[in-house]
Amino acid sequence: MQSLDVLRRSPTADYLATVIHSVALTPTIKAIRLQLDRNDFQFLPGQSVWPKFERDGRKFSKIYSIASSPSHCPEVELCVSRVGWSSAFLQDLAIGQVLPLRGPYGLMTLSELPQRPRLYITEGSGIAPLKSQIDWLHECGYRQPVWLVQANPETTDQLPYQQYWQQLQQSWKNFHYREAIIQCPEVVLSGLRLDLAAFDIVICAVGDRSNQLQAFVLALGARLDQLCSEKFIAF
Repeated sequence: MQSLDVLRRSPTADYLATVIHSVALTPTIKAIRLQLDRNDFQFLPGQSVWPKFERDGRKFSKIYSIASSPSHCPEVELCVSRVGWSSAFLQDLAIGQVLPLRGPYGLMTLSELPQRPRLYITEGSGIAPLKSQIDWLHECGYRQPVWLVQANPETTDQLPYQQYWQQLQQSWKNFHYREAIIQCPEVVLSGLRLDLAAFDIVICAVGDRSNQLQAFVLALGARLDQLCSEKFIAF
């Protein structure tokens, strides 16, 4: 287990991962926990891995953000939405099955405790890298406010990790959770009336939604130099 106050990432390398847990979070999204074959794997909150797949004699790879805190290495949890054949393949793996993967990758990370409040905005399985960061901040006793606004266009009334966030809000006074259920995150954000210029803001959503949410928070007063966004592609 990594020390909470000293975070390092290991060099990008190849690993074998064994499925040790798989559970449905919503009708279309699963949390899949993998045990890597070596203890030297370390990553920064927000980073990803590339599982490798083989289909019809051809090899493919798709990036998936890690949803768990670095403190759980060499276990990692992926949050996988069933939106294409590669994600369906990953969701259908049985406990005990092994697949190769490569990592870590990604630059939307934390390597030390930030000095400003944090606002996280996400849709669907875009929650994965944000959960990794939020979990690590919680473990470190982060004292700045942390806000999470979450939506899920796939099943608008069922959010991945919803109960987990509700419970965390009860036990961590600095964490504030807002569900965008049957409405878009923009409506929820408008109602919060936060001084967005005071926040570091992280957005993760599919395709053009990431750009749309970024434009919206900038119009509400967010600062571009304190905003980071990432989009993911479904296949």
